Amino acid sequence: MIPILEIQNNILEKIEELFKNEKFMTPSKEERELTYHKGFLPFYNFIDKYKNGKEEESSIPFILLRYKEDSQTLNNGRYDAEAVWEIITGTFMEASNGYEIGLGIADKIKKCFMEYSNVPKKFQIRQDYIKTKLLDESAGFYWFHKIEFKTYIPYYDSKIPL
Repeated sequence: MIPILEIQNNILEKIEELFKNEKFMTPSKEERELTYHKGFLPFYNFIDKYKNGKEEESSIPFILLRYKEDSQTLNNGRYDAEAVWEIITGTFMEASNGYEIGLGIADKIKKCFMEYSNVPKKFQIRQDYIKTKLLDESAGFYWFHKIEFKTYIPYYDSKIPL
């Protein structure tokens, strides 16, 4: 497997473990566990959306882990490589302070990443770069937050001596 995809899987595995058995409100006023996605939310076509003549539940509440970019630099004969990731959370709550649910999720993830930043052979979080923000797309009682962070990744070496 490509190392960056392995890191992606390991991050998502850690997050799933972090929220195991926690339930959050859905737009249909039921509680359920978070759904987890990589890259993009799944596309539902019309047939999928209306199974058995009834509209199916939305993806909310969810956590979406998305790769943004990576870079590699050479400093004093030493390579460094890192990837930038974002986690988008989607929650629902019929209250003006509903954003606090997503903020709580984001804070729990940040705390976990900062306390357990170096998971041997899984992933390493860069401690100097982690940001959270409420997204402008939040509307009505749907709340979306973004956490942006960096991980160290393996670098590629040309084996050409300097």
